[in-house]
Amino acid sequence: MKWLIEKNIFFGASFLFLLFAIYLAFSWGDSYVISNQPRQLMLKWVTKKLPFSEKQWQSAVNKMHLAVKSTPNNAKYLHDLGKLYEWRAYQKPIWHKEAVKYRTDAIQYFEKTLQLRPTWSTAWANLAMSKTLNLKFDQDVFTAIKNALDFGVWEKGVFHKVLWISVANWNALPAELKTQIEAKINETVSPKGHVPAYISQTAKQFKWQNNLQKIINAKIKK
Repeated sequence: MKWLIEKNIFFGASFLFLLFAIYLAFSWGDSYVISNQPRQLMLKWVTKKLPFSEKQWQSAVNKMHLAVKSTPNNAKYLHDLGKLYEWRAYQKPIWHKEAVKYRTDAIQYFEKTLQLRPTWSTAWANLAMSKTLNLKFDQDVFTAIKNALDFGVWEKGVFHKVLWISVANWNALPAELKTQIEAKINETVSPKGHVPAYISQTAKQFKWQNNLQKIINAKIKK
């Protein structure tokens, strides 16, 4: 009799576990479908295959909020939501009060993303950029830059964004971060003294060519 009761308990627990697994599968599946549409839309905006639309943006934000509500611990969905707010801010003059508000929302979601996935270099770079553009260039930004560099050491897109932030605010950057940025640039210098175009363009944009040339000269002399 005892073994029969234990068997029923086992099968009962297994059935409940199966139901829970099915629930998770459908929940994650629905979230993926909901979140995939805003991602595709944002990709079309970035690649200029589709003109920006306020109505489409609001619809995309609403869908991402649904995806986050369905799976609140999904770092990717939170990050995508942050990117949507970041993208909306780009449609306004850089320091317009609405742009600042949208970036503040983006910062909130990037920070939530990093609570769940603290080694995501792209999220650190995006957090640093949004804070910098909101004129919050402080220790939090320095930490974000360092983490973006440490965790995204081989990611060109991450370094491109971090380089832009750092060179634009070079005089305010801590010495240890300056050394880290210079070392990273040094790795990109070819034997003939060439650097990737995005580095030379960033240096020109912020009149940083002399600093760049010093790094190049030091590499060539070795």
